[in-house]
Amino acid sequence: MHPSSTPRSVWPGCRGRDHPLVQALLLGLTLTLAACGGQGTGPTAARSESGPTAPVLLARQPVPDAPVGGGAGAPLRARAAGALASVTPPGAAPDSRGTQAVQVSALPAPDPGQLLLLLPDDLASDDPRIAAWRDAAHEVGVRLRTVSDSEFLALGADARGFAGLVLPDDLHTLASDALIEAVRQYTQAGGQTLLGFDFGALTLAGGVPVYPVPKSRLSDLAGVDYVLYDSLGDRTTGLGPVTARRSTLRALLVPPGKSVPWIDTGTLPTSALPATPEPTTPLQQAAGLASGGALYLPVSRQDPGGARGFDVQQYSQLRYFGSSSRAARTAPRQVQIDFGRAWKGSVTGRQTQVTPGPVQAAAGADDPLHVWHGYLLGPLLYPSYVTEGTFGTAPGQQVLASSPQFGLVAGINPVGQGRVLFVNLPMTYLKGRTDALMMHGFLRYFAHEMLGLAHLSAMPDGVAGLTYDWHLDAMAAQAPTQELVRLNVFNDRKALFSIEMTAGPDAMVAGDNLGWNLTGNKVARQLLADFAGTGHASPPHGGWIHDFYGDEVTEDNALQSTGGACVNTVVRVDNFLQCLVLNRQAVDAVVKKPGRSYSAPEGNNPPWAMDWLEQQGVVAAYFGGHTGLGATRQWRDGVLRNPRLWVFPVTPQGLYATFEEFQAYGVTQAEVSAWYRELVDFSLAYNTSRLVYAHPPGAALWSPVLLDLLAYARAQGNRFAWYPMPVLADFLTQRLQVQWTQSADSATGKTLFEARHPLSLARMSWRLPRSRFASAPQIVSGSASIDTSDPLYWTVRATRGTRLQFRA
Repeated sequence: MHPSSTPRSVWPGCRGRDHPLVQALLLGLTLTLAACGGQGTGPTAARSESGPTAPVLLARQPVPDAPVGGGAGAPLRARAAGALASVTPPGAAPDSRGTQAVQVSALPAPDPGQLLLLLPDDLASDDPRIAAWRDAAHEVGVRLRTVSDSEFLALGADARGFAGLVLPDDLHTLASDALIEAVRQYTQAGGQTLLGFDFGALTLAGGVPVYPVPKSRLSDLAGVDYVLYDSLGDRTTGLGPVTARRSTLRALLVPPGKSVPWIDTGTLPTSALPATPEPTTPLQQAAGLASGGALYLPVSRQDPGGARGFDVQQYSQLRYFGSSSRAARTAPRQVQIDFGRAWKGSVTGRQTQVTPGPVQAAAGADDPLHVWHGYLLGPLLYPSYVTEGTFGTAPGQQVLASSPQFGLVAGINPVGQGRVLFVNLPMTYLKGRTDALMMHGFLRYFAHEMLGLAHLSAMPDGVAGLTYDWHLDAMAAQAPTQELVRLNVFNDRKALFSIEMTAGPDAMVAGDNLGWNLTGNKVARQLLADFAGTGHASPPHGGWIHDFYGDEVTEDNALQSTGGACVNTVVRVDNFLQCLVLNRQAVDAVVKKPGRSYSAPEGNNPPWAMDWLEQQGVVAAYFGGHTGLGATRQWRDGVLRNPRLWVFPVTPQGLYATFEEFQAYGVTQAEVSAWYRELVDFSLAYNTSRLVYAHPPGAALWSPVLLDLLAYARAQGNRFAWYPMPVLADFLTQRLQVQWTQSADSATGKTLFEARHPLSLARMSWRLPRSRFASAPQIVSGSASIDTSDPLYWTVRATRGTRLQFRA
């Protein structure tokens, strides 16, 4: 760990800051809405003497002090002794367990390497939420199949022949007592279960979905009481920050910079605390929370967890920094937040009191409490049920994540001979709204850390790396780019980047003559041609006039006039689509081939633009959503959009993401250098990749930071690689076609793996944990090599051919 690398901490308020202990813990950074207290007459941002300037966060509309419309109401409550049995529809013959009997023709054969996703019998197979889980499993590198309630009940003890059971949120909020009991028996007998948020939150009373009384019927599996509508009513679901140990967050795929230290006021002496406690985070301050307040989300039968009351997709719609307008952007950034149906209430005071413990940190190693964090926003807000009861004290219980206001967010609970990973977060909903990190991270933790499953690496040849994405916004970048060329930044064929240019003659507004003017700029044309000749990906960066396009393009103005800014004189058309067309034509003409990747000015990627890019053969795009993940699919508006196009989420360093922001808002060179190094270490530790981006002006100004990153990456040797976006996207598309199985080899007692691909398995790699597979794998047939250099994993690396068998 590099001591100055972590983005600096968050503090509850301004009062009491002068205490030396607070100063030491803050490391110079205080995130506030207004100067000391967030209640000033105008929006201002705090700049501490040694820390960054924080953005200004404002609520788009006032947050009410009570749920609008009076809350969910009494019809959601069913007062009865014990849980209620499901009601059999008229004409159906119930089986002995009280659920509708469904004829099951063929049950799935047990597979010790495959997860089961439990779904209602009547759920349409093409429901996009099912695809979201399948997609997550594929990216995590494990196999998952769906199983209906009736199939699961019919499997009985054979269900334990599979690797584990996933009980998804959002897809299965209504469940019969018989199904709940079957899940309980499966787990007690040794099954491994991932229990999601509102799975089985409702039961039927007289044919009407209601909450069971007094709590979720799965509370014993979770290890805490939750879904407490009977006692909490409209305070059943809270909305707040989520904390975990840094080591846990890394195992949950949260990279350095996507989390920051969280200061728990309960660990400080009274003399160090503010006289009057204030809301901890800028988002909570923007909501207008008072001391002791909390945000809640109303629940309903259609949304029993209340998650849809706050739209996290707005996190992906923030405007990223453009270097062409750097001089005008040294003032604090301002961000408006829509708090949706959230309302302000008091903390219940009965929530589970837990503090996450370290997971992977070595004994005695520094493993501070961190919080999920967002670009410009600080600690992010997520829905979770309020939980009650103790957790973490019983043998085998492990707290993974918690809410300072609402209790347990994630934890491992032993149940009989089995274990439950309880995830008190709406993972399915979050993924559909451009925030897939929770689903992918917890699924990875369940499959890799808890179950020790063999998995298909998402990296070519199993080699981790990073994507460095350069944005050449305007003519102001020409001299800095030439300086970086002089420093040999771009001449290493083993360090290839994505380098995108906005090619028009203007940069901020039409007629300013501040753009690259690629068609009339011999130096710019030579730079771009040299980049492409070296092997860098050199596609377009957005739409002709960098800031104009980033500021003005919307989800519905593709065919609206730009007022003369983007006139295609060949077809005599002026609209925002032509901004993309003109830029693409200019760049492609210089590099002599169609661009296959893309970055949007200021991260502004409306769906129509992504549709058009996919039609042009673009396979990869820089993206403001799903931050914290590596290359992934574009889940947006609840569906998978543009399935032939991979998105590369931006990885932030705390509040900011690129050199010009670091320089303008007070992040130090030492912090950025250490963050870069930690990203390399993270990628290696978790066999993954992330994208960071830069502009030449800021990079040239801090060239020692950039050169240090390149040298540190080079020092990792063949364990690390740089991946231009289209290179990684092509591999991931090829990987989609891999089919593989594992089965017990009766002759040897070992596990037999079989893989096939319609074209070639080349560069596909399987990672087998040594903790589960004691001896090195052996190739049975096909062409592959065995890498034994990793102390934790055996790596089987396919080299050619369409079929492969190996035994371990």
